[in-house]
Amino acid sequence: MSLPPYDELNPIVRALLDYWQRMHPDNGLPGRQHFDPAAIASLLANVWLLDVTSDPYRFNYRVIGSALVDAGTPCKTNEWLHVSVPEPDKRADMEAFFIEAIESRSPNWRRGAPTIYHNRYISDLEVIALPMARDGETVDQLLCATVFYWGKHGGSPPS
Repeated sequence: MSLPPYDELNPIVRALLDYWQRMHPDNGLPGRQHFDPAAIASLLANVWLLDVTSDPYRFNYRVIGSALVDAGTPCKTNEWLHVSVPEPDKRADMEAFFIEAIESRSPNWRRGAPTIYHNRYISDLEVIALPMARDGETVDQLLCATVFYWGKHGGSPPS
């Protein structure tokens, strides 16, 4: 899905997109060597990083921020997506979302109901996937952020 108007993005998503755009080298996509987590310290709870392999595409969770853990994501650091989400029908939408970002070599964004189980109080989430390529060409990681909307009216998580 294409990005909505810039001012409609959640501030966390917008800040990560801005950072990704700033870290672009002159030619090609930014890679892990351009990424400095300290530069986005205030966003790290919502950030996650996927390693990408191709032929066929496979995804490994390199980093998962604490907001995702607090939201009850079944995914774990250094675990493959197909292990974290073994049900092919639930995983298919996620994989398609990632593949679109990889093949278009551009940001992919969505807002809506979670496609996999998280905390039962989460009504919606907003996620962005930003392609990265160590060699500037071949996407080998996705820099992502997820923002969770709690309850019917975007309230806070239960204590």
